[in-house]
Amino acid sequence: MLFLSDAVRLLDSIVFIQNLKRVNSYSVQERLTSLGDFKILVLSAFFFTISFNFITVEGNYLAFAHIFGSSSDGGEDDISSLGGTKNQTAGNYVIDLLLNPSKPMIDKNTEFLMQIKSTQGDEIIELPVSFYILKEGDPIFSDPNNFVLVRQGHYDFNYTFSEPGKYILFVDIKDIFYTLDVLTASFEIDVQVPVLERINESIANFLITYYYIFVIIAALVGISYAVRIKRRKGVKQTT
Repeated sequence: MLFLSDAVRLLDSIVFIQNLKRVNSYSVQERLTSLGDFKILVLSAFFFTISFNFITVEGNYLAFAHIFGSSSDGGEDDISSLGGTKNQTAGNYVIDLLLNPSKPMIDKNTEFLMQIKSTQGDEIIELPVSFYILKEGDPIFSDPNNFVLVRQGHYDFNYTFSEPGKYILFVDIKDIFYTLDVLTASFEIDVQVPVLERINESIANFLITYYYIFVIIAALVGISYAVRIKRRKGVKQTT
């Protein structure tokens, strides 16, 4: 799912690439020749690094959206066969969890769709369930003692994460049909930073981490320029 600002930036990139194609091939070759082999190598390494980071991030970003709907195998509202569905077993219950988007982003709404059924596949009519989310042991969402009644085995809610990282969603079930105990299942949730912010952060980290490379390059370019000026002066003096 691409957001409006991301789409505008992507369109700008496409227009930029199309403009590059219009550049005369001879002028491009002439400019590359004037750069010299060493500079071309440095520029190639830099753009390869940026491209690698972009591909890595973009590859994780393309398949975010899932549509909650019917499946061909299960019932009309069965989510267990949909791609991206996670499931856990607690006692005599199977808990299916589907997130939209499948890889949540910070400051973006995340939809949680929960389905609870018996291990035999039977639909649970009414069941007290509690949901809460922890990060590094600290609760950030809901109250573990606040149970809601899940009807027809389905329950959904929304949440917006403010920080990236690993979260744990806990599902507590009051087993009123079998053991009368409280059963617990957990799901790990990896919250990420939006793709363009990750690219900007990767570039910034690269520049900060390898700044000395650019210092060396600048020094070599300066020395090369000074040597060329000195040679030109020497040629003028001999003539």
